[in-house]
Amino acid sequence: MVFETGKALSDSKGKAITMKNKSFLWFITGLMAVFLTIPRTASAQDERRYEKREESPEREGEKYGKEDRSRLEGTWYLNGERDKPCEIISTRGGFEARNERGDSSPLVYDRDGSIRARDWEGGLRGEVRGDRIEWGNGTTWTRVASRR
Repeated sequence: MVFETGKALSDSKGKAITMKNKSFLWFITGLMAVFLTIPRTASAQDERRYEKREESPEREGEKYGKEDRSRLEGTWYLNGERDKPCEIISTRGGFEARNERGDSSPLVYDRDGSIRARDWEGGLRGEVRGDRIEWGNGTTWTRVASRR
């Protein structure tokens, strides 16, 4: 296209560009812009391939967001007792729990709120309920220690 001041628009061959041609050019330009901004959607095959990936301990911690991590990580107290602190930390392999005696175990966390300490009592299960973890052996970890 050649633009000249005070003259009608014309193409490289000197032909005048009509309003119809301008509309068509704008339509094609808009269509290209829309096409280029549409995100690529994953195919069903890509989804299956992703789901089949092995769940390695290294990837276990990646499945959960920062909000989930911050909800678990930190100091807990066995049955609310100030002198029996416990801890959950994030490691390269996921989570690790340390009880009041200093014993540690890899911790598996599910989004439904259940957890499992692999090395304790053959895979001790617990339920995370807000600021409490209720373990299957009858003990409870709380975020806040009692004032006793």
